[in-house]
Amino acid sequence: MVLIRPPFPRGIWVALTLMLGALFVAIPASAHENHQQAQVEKEHRARMQAKAVTPGVMQAQMADHAKAMEEARPRTLSQRFMSWLGRTHPFAVHFPIALFPVALVALVLARRRGETVELIRAIIIVAGAAAAGAAALGWITAGLPSTDPDGLHRWHRWLGTILALIGSGVAFWAWRRRDSVDSPMMLPALGAITLLLMVQGWLGAALVHGMEHMDF
Repeated sequence: MVLIRPPFPRGIWVALTLMLGALFVAIPASAHENHQQAQVEKEHRARMQAKAVTPGVMQAQMADHAKAMEEARPRTLSQRFMSWLGRTHPFAVHFPIALFPVALVALVLARRRGETVELIRAIIIVAGAAAAGAAALGWITAGLPSTDPDGLHRWHRWLGTILALIGSGVAFWAWRRRDSVDSPMMLPALGAITLLLMVQGWLGAALVHGMEHMDF
């Protein structure tokens, strides 16, 4: 009987499980705060829609909204730290966004020349670690899934989580196996990650600039 080995080592599932555990340990520290802020925003929008807004009413509502947001702001040192840590998410996502496509292009060029480079393996490892870190920061700043205000936020959350799982898995494979870069599975894996990163980048920009941000 011929046993077919999976393309990834068994230890990869241990790493993925540990990463998921770390994510869900970090979430409760900021989930309550994010839920409060989301509730304040929701109530403010409901009040704005429930009545005709005159300049005087608008000013009063803005003052009430500012007061409510101030009350929902984190107070303790740990709450402020977790809030600050979560806000580094937009900065952290640039690392996997850059490194995975670089690893893909470098691997394509290396294979065309009939050689592989150890540097590519290092890039993949760093990119996977960065993807896991960026996803963890995203969960910290967004809180629990119940706080997602719409489908766009949900898609961004779960696609980012999937990318972190795949990226960290490929990175763990590269770390454990020196010959992983030579595997026929590595190029498709990097290609799939790069395509998913493009979609995730569009979703992230849509959250900030609106769905029409790429209109021609």
